[in-house]
Amino acid sequence: MFAVIRTGGKQYRVTPNAVLKVEKLDAEPGGTVTFTDVLALGNGGGVTLGAPTVAGAEVTATVIAQDRLDKIIIFKKRRRQNSRRRNGHRQHVTVLRVAGFSQHGQPLVEQEAAPAATSNQESAPAAAADAAESMGVVYGETPSVIPEHPHPHAEVPHPHHEHTHGPMQVTETDNAAGREAAEADGVVAGDTPENLAGPDGERKE
Repeated sequence: MFAVIRTGGKQYRVTPNAVLKVEKLDAEPGGTVTFTDVLALGNGGGVTLGAPTVAGAEVTATVIAQDRLDKIIIFKKRRRQNSRRRNGHRQHVTVLRVAGFSQHGQPLVEQEAAPAATSNQESAPAAAADAAESMGVVYGETPSVIPEHPHPHAEVPHPHHEHTHGPMQVTETDNAAGREAAEADGVVAGDTPENLAGPDGERKE
């Protein structure tokens, strides 16, 4: 519940028990002031706009204290005239606490806002779950149950490219002694296990 009041040439949006500072009013601390210049009044889910004020609406507030705002500096200078002026100012204000709202002499009680329609919000997750199950994108599904035509925005896995290597090129042994040892052991190209040297050191043909 809220109200928009006008006092001191300014407009204020107030709520119950709110504390605000307005232009100085002729009232003593502990006293009560009533604002009848109410421009709008909201309660629950409805708002009543005045034309220009709401008929019969009143806002009651309790005066907490008479105070002054922080000092502001007013500095004026006329160039090339050796003229400077510096003044300070603290604006007088009245501190209020809003007590309550009333209309046509009857106090207003805050009403609860009407609950919003939740049927569409509840049906939306169910529809989304059904669509996901029909497309086979829910957890627990395997690729075998995914339809042949997947969702147009679904990511398509890229085929894995295997790196194949050509046959290994064996270079000839630069060391002659090493080649002779390889030929003696029968590990050069063209030799088979039947052609390997026997126990006497002779090669089998």
